[in-house]
Amino acid sequence: MMDQAELRDKMRACTNLPSSPQVAKHLIGLMETGCPDVEDIVQALSRDSVLTAKILQLANSSFFPYKYKVTTLHKAAILIGYNGILSTALSFTLVNHLRKETAMGLDLDLFWRRSLLAASICRVVGGVCGRKDVEELFLVGLIQDIGMLVLDRMLPEFYMAGDVQQRIHRNVVAYEREKLGTDHGQVGNWLLTDWNFPAKVCVAVQLSDELGPYPGPSASDQFYNCVMFSVQLTQLLINRAKDEAFFELVGFAENKLGLDPFAFAMIIKNTKDILRDTEAMFEMSS
Repeated sequence: MMDQAELRDKMRACTNLPSSPQVAKHLIGLMETGCPDVEDIVQALSRDSVLTAKILQLANSSFFPYKYKVTTLHKAAILIGYNGILSTALSFTLVNHLRKETAMGLDLDLFWRRSLLAASICRVVGGVCGRKDVEELFLVGLIQDIGMLVLDRMLPEFYMAGDVQQRIHRNVVAYEREKLGTDHGQVGNWLLTDWNFPAKVCVAVQLSDELGPYPGPSASDQFYNCVMFSVQLTQLLINRAKDEAFFELVGFAENKLGLDPFAFAMIIKNTKDILRDTEAMFEMSS
């Protein structure tokens, strides 16, 4: 078993890790200011015509049922919100960048299917809970497994082992903890911290595969619980679990998110529509 400090040093010394694109670094810098100026946001986004088109496509999608067509980044920023538009831009930028990565032993098709489904569920759950940061939740859902890309590059044969059933995500996490003393959630936290992502996003990525609800007194409790709930629901849906497998998760939703069984059923129903729209936005299909 590798020491965590040794593993982190190995990660930082690795020369072929996924890198943060330049535009992402600028967007993260704007998020760090806490209250970025709309002109700075528009200027940053307008440098990339593809990114601008994606933001306007999102603003005119079913995610934001606005009765007038949104034609400018200024209007999109007001509609989606400043942090929302930055999180959305980061989502598009990182996915476009990371999809160019090749895999060693990692099943990339499964990786991206999980990522899109988790992001879609995070958005739906955040909306049902009445949260204002659904785009940040979406971003976390999208990148919560980024540590797997890191481990796949650092240790090329790691996910090739015959005893790794990548489709059963809980088994993957157990395998990582057995072999490394940690898991890809922690590794993802390290990478995103080095990229200067907001602490809330880094912690949410680290906690994403935890099986129990987040117990701390922080005001971010519900944010983290939304992520953990969404990731667990993702796994059940990926594996086409039987009805009884959902019962424990219904209790989680009720106790930690205040959602009754009817709301739980609506989340599953609405996820299908959101996933279809998400796949179209990112030009991927399951």
